[in-house]
Amino acid sequence: MHPYRGAEKGLRPGTVCGHEFAGVVEQVGSGVALDVGQRVAASFTTACGDCWYCTHHLSSRCDAVKLPRAIGIHGGQAQFVRVPNANGTLMALPDDVSFEEGVLIGDIFSTGYFCAKNALSTLSEAGIPVAELSIAVVGCGPVGLCAVMCAKQLGFGTIYAIDRVESRLQMSERLGAIPVSLDKSPAKIIGDATVAGSRHGVDGVLEVVGNYGALQLAFELVRPGGVVSSVGVHAHDKGFPVSPEQCYDKNITYRCGRCPARSLMDELVPLIRGCNATQIISHRVPLTRAVEMYKMFDSQADGALKVIFDPWA
Repeated sequence: MHPYRGAEKGLRPGTVCGHEFAGVVEQVGSGVALDVGQRVAASFTTACGDCWYCTHHLSSRCDAVKLPRAIGIHGGQAQFVRVPNANGTLMALPDDVSFEEGVLIGDIFSTGYFCAKNALSTLSEAGIPVAELSIAVVGCGPVGLCAVMCAKQLGFGTIYAIDRVESRLQMSERLGAIPVSLDKSPAKIIGDATVAGSRHGVDGVLEVVGNYGALQLAFELVRPGGVVSSVGVHAHDKGFPVSPEQCYDKNITYRCGRCPARSLMDELVPLIRGCNATQIISHRVPLTRAVEMYKMFDSQADGALKVIFDPWA
């Protein structure tokens, strides 16, 4: 959606988009350890699997990292796709993990988990039982809903989900969150709910939108000594919504960055099995309807949450 909305520029005309895909190996190059006919899912960025970053659980910073739709690399919204660095980029899918789950685990599910896990690893230093921790998820699009699922699986006691789209709020509630409309002063609602425990805000905020207002709200919601975990792609030039002094005065920890999806995919297989992640898929359509679905998702029409394209339908 970033290129579609003009936030990401520089794509060559004719570039195939699509950085979330799963399928069956058709051919392999020399040195590839996968077999023809094997079911696989792709990380949303390429990874060599051998460099220092890949071997230290940070595949998103691989020395050879590229994002499908980059110069020279077409994406997966097609019947066939060439995957460079296949050994490090692709994960063989277990028989009981579906292609749809593979699509989710290669990007949005792993990103939601990364966001929630970053918050939890920071908050755990205070020794507060995870069941007593509260978090707010700012943005209930596909990544935000995955963040809600993962936060629930990680054991957070209270999860608030903030958005203005009713269908997304309804889904977040089904996933175990407390829905809060962006149009109803979420900072006041959540502030009033947490002041009774003397924390004056949530312990952590998961910001997954990638715009100035979302990050600004995150800093308003978090309590002193809390953590803001941000995975939204901030492709704007508005700067940062708070100053270093403001962070200092509130003892805030800010964590951000691109999810190292390939480093997480294998460990997430049991987690995605246990939370029925595919329930967030709202539309399953032939790839020939892509133009229509991009417009639908962008306008948030027809309850669009997550769209899966079938290039063979």
